[in-house]
Amino acid sequence: MVVADSGHIQYLVLCEAIDAVPQMYGQLVIPAAVAQELSHHEAPPQVRAWIKTLPEWATVERPTQIEPTAHLGLGEREAIALACELKATQLLVDDRAVRRIAVQRGLLITGTVGVLEAASQLGLLNLPAALQKLIRTNFRIDADVIRQALERDRLRADF
Repeated sequence: MVVADSGHIQYLVLCEAIDAVPQMYGQLVIPAAVAQELSHHEAPPQVRAWIKTLPEWATVERPTQIEPTAHLGLGEREAIALACELKATQLLVDDRAVRRIAVQRGLLITGTVGVLEAASQLGLLNLPAALQKLIRTNFRIDADVIRQALERDRLRADF
């Protein structure tokens, strides 16, 4: 079981990789504040449609307690709190500040590119195609990260 923040879910939906989540992690827990963000009228239509008709392997939950962290949004704070509370195997998050705090809390973290790479290793998707879809969105990432992911994928394919 994993917990994810809004950006992570949004980009997995937009690059058509969200269906790899249950095969890799089983259950996906979405913080209530994150579900609200994904339902917002400015969210991409595919994302709003996905959150509106959640698959059975995804649930929306509210943490029992949220730590006040001034520079994080409610969805990010709920994601960290739920991951700790539920003893999630990982927190799926890309934001550096959130990652830093999550690691300080003892959580294992994985970013969007990490999930795509892992899905590719399991044969669940084609990494170059998924990364092409990802970079066509407004996802911000250093080109070197993409290049390195593609190189690792190529090396795995050579074996």
